[in-house]
Amino acid sequence: MKKIKLLLLGFFALISVSLSSCEELFGIEEEEAVVETEACGEYNRPANIDNQYNYQCQAAYAYKCNGQTEALAQQCAYYKQLQQQLNLPDCEYCD
Repeated sequence: MKKIKLLLLGFFALISVSLSSCEELFGIEEEEAVVETEACGEYNRPANIDNQYNYQCQAAYAYKCNGQTEALAQQCAYYKQLQQQLNLPDCEYCD
């Protein structure tokens, strides 16, 4: 019986520690992720496009708004491949 009580006590202690943040336990503040963004205005969806492919253009919009030029170039290259294969409309965020 004593082993079961100790086991349960250990189990509850483990759960309570895992539910506490580092700040609560050690007084350490976690750094917040900072994402720098530029105001881009509203997203303009290409006309006559399926949602599946619209998301690809929308990803290019997000990369462009956040100044992620390498990710934007990769996304636009992928969108242009899809565009050639499926006759999709232009994505204005891929110059």
